[in-house]
Parts: sequence; structure tokens; C-alpha cells
Amino acid sequence: MRRTYSLTFKYKVIKQALETENPSKVARENKLNSLTIYRWIREYKQGKYKGLVPNEK
Repeated sequence: MRRTYSLTFKYKVIKQALETENPSKVARENKLNSLTIYRWIREYKQGKYKGLVPNEK
């Protein structure tokens, strides 16, 4: 069965991966497959989450 993650969680992971420039490390820290994070980053850059991600404060 496929797990679903909240947009808040995805955004947190994407932001962390982009800041550290090490998606594989972020994947290990969050117990995720690194390919999942690379997919989320690709989708984020393509604008899939635009307007859906929480506002940064």
C-alpha cells in the first residue's frame, strides 16, 4: 500500500533537501526513499505544489 504525506511534510522535506543540497541525506533522516524526494523536488520545480504549500514566515 502506498503511503500518503501531507503537503506540509513534503514542503518541509523539499525545502530541507534544497537548502542542504543533499537529498539522499534528507531521505535517510526522514526514512524515505531518495527517489521519492527527487520526484518531489522535480514536481515542486515544475510548479505542481504552487499555491498549495504553506506560506513561509
